[in-house]
Amino acid sequence: MSLQNVEISGKASGLTRFHFICGLPRSGAGLLEAMLRQNPRFLATSNGPAQKVFADLVHRYADGGEMADLLDDSQKVALWRNVIGAVYHRRSFDSVVFDQNLEWLPYVDLLVRLFPLSRFILCVRNPAAIVNSIEIRRPGNGEEEEQAAAIAALMDADGEVGSAITDMRDALSSHHAERMLVIDYDRLVDDPEDVMDVLYEFLREPAFAHDFDEIGDTRVGGFRGPIERTATPMMLSTRTILQLSGRAFWRNLRRTSATLMLGRSR
Repeated sequence: MSLQNVEISGKASGLTRFHFICGLPRSGAGLLEAMLRQNPRFLATSNGPAQKVFADLVHRYADGGEMADLLDDSQKVALWRNVIGAVYHRRSFDSVVFDQNLEWLPYVDLLVRLFPLSRFILCVRNPAAIVNSIEIRRPGNGEEEEQAAAIAALMDADGEVGSAITDMRDALSSHHAERMLVIDYDRLVDDPEDVMDVLYEFLREPAFAHDFDEIGDTRVGGFRGPIERTATPMMLSTRTILQLSGRAFWRNLRRTSATLMLGRSR
């Protein structure tokens, strides 16, 4: 890379705002991402390498890591900050980057240190609807005992849904909660204009006229047409629905500095 390109990259890094979309699986993050991409200043991606590369370097060089003694604190900070910038090195100078990955929340403390202007968007949904969405796509769906075991695995502390709920609970109880916007899937689908208005104010970005009648995501398998709720039959028992719905702790937060955009309980 030429010295001129290095200088340009450094300027871009200083002007760019990095935000992180996380929360629960199957909770509207992909839809939100598609909506954000309508704004030409916004660069919104999912399933990219940023989180995995970042996490790997943190584990290697943080205290206790296998290479912790090779770099001093200032070098570690520079490395961790610039690895995310490197993933998005093709961005424009005044771009706003949104990286979507459920695994960002355990690194909130460090990300805030690296990017003081960063914000975290937490996409949530009734856990019963999430589990139903996952289960209904599982081939055969299985017998009742098999289904119960699959649901327990999903909601376990190490499960896809349970671990995400734990990470969210920790993040929303931290002193960084004011940096977090919780967006309920039902609110996003039922009132996208209101959600985006709040989001722009939360991010301190100038308003932008989004087209909610034509999302226009050009990616393969992306969103097309207007925002609308997909009718998904509920295959879970009433008892299971009630138990899973009770895990939506964010609906009962009484004292939090986070911004909550919740929909009707479904």
